[in-house]
Amino acid sequence: MKKVLHLLSGGGAGGIEILCEQIGLRGEYRHEFCFLFSGGAIADRMKENGLITYDLTGESIWKKLGALQEIFADGKYDAVVVHHEGVKLYLLYESLIRFAEREKMLDVSFIKYLHCTFDENDFYTGNKIVDLLHHYLLEKTLEDSDNLVAVSEFAKRSYEDEFGIDEDKIKVIYNGIETGDIAELATKKCLDGNRLLYIGRLVDVKGVDVLIRAIALLKDRGIYVYLDILGDGEARQPLQKLAEDIGISEQVSFHGVVLDKQEYFDRDGIFVYPSVWQEAFGISIIEAMSQGLVCVASRVGGIPEIITEDNQGILFEKGDPELLADAIEKAQKRCSAYEEYRDAIISRASEFSIEKSVAELEALV
Repeated sequence: MKKVLHLLSGGGAGGIEILCEQIGLRGEYRHEFCFLFSGGAIADRMKENGLITYDLTGESIWKKLGALQEIFADGKYDAVVVHHEGVKLYLLYESLIRFAEREKMLDVSFIKYLHCTFDENDFYTGNKIVDLLHHYLLEKTLEDSDNLVAVSEFAKRSYEDEFGIDEDKIKVIYNGIETGDIAELATKKCLDGNRLLYIGRLVDVKGVDVLIRAIALLKDRGIYVYLDILGDGEARQPLQKLAEDIGISEQVSFHGVVLDKQEYFDRDGIFVYPSVWQEAFGISIIEAMSQGLVCVASRVGGIPEIITEDNQGILFEKGDPELLADAIEKAQKRCSAYEEYRDAIISRASEFSIEKSVAELEALV
């Protein structure tokens, strides 16, 4: 059986980490995971589920380097896959490539996952020296990898445009999830259009402030909706204050990180993903669609590759609370006439299975 070592910056409850967990559980090969800078709920759950994990989070960068090379040499891996971004992570990944060259381990395949769209506004800090180093090391990492995996065509094009990469070197593998019991979903006749759901990090680029303002606009129109927010981040307190300031705090519930989301999928009718940056994919959209929810999402990045037809979901122009409020009203009408849209929603979600994603990744090893 082939063995694959995955390198991650952290093990929190994010889309990348959940995808890696599913790769470990669903893959035909033996997938092992090394957390380099922080642990988290998914790292803990991976261990509980019997996946092989390595924790180097408490070590200095030099000790990480030595420990990682030891893990790599002892593990006799067929491939190394690096998932997150960052200067320190690139350096550690490059060290393994150089180590493999010195030890003449020429059969090892090095794979860089492109989970993010390349966008200067998001990659760069404004510190010229740091940003030049980041760009140089990222370019080096892209060049030295045997294969690159982009999670959408949009993400693929962004790296081709910035770095002049040959399009044949980048393979698009859409993220996958457990697609649920479609037979059971096919019996649903209606959804509660007054209950909204958001899942994701609470950071500015996710546009949750736009969603909160849209709820206030709906209230002004005499439409009262209630929002469940699953996730956490640096913007949580400002978002809570915003909801209080505009008088809708009783309509918005912040639940923090929730790993078992089924209660909310069963109760809420509309999933909203109001991102204002160029999302590479949007795995939580697929997750919500697989549960039969009507999805409203920004027309950004790779999201239009998920919602390709109007009956699968509703796209709106990013950053505009008025347009989002209009889209939510449209989604409410679909909840009332759910049987007209149900099959298109769950059928589209079923195309993004984790088994398909894992098989395409393992074909590169």
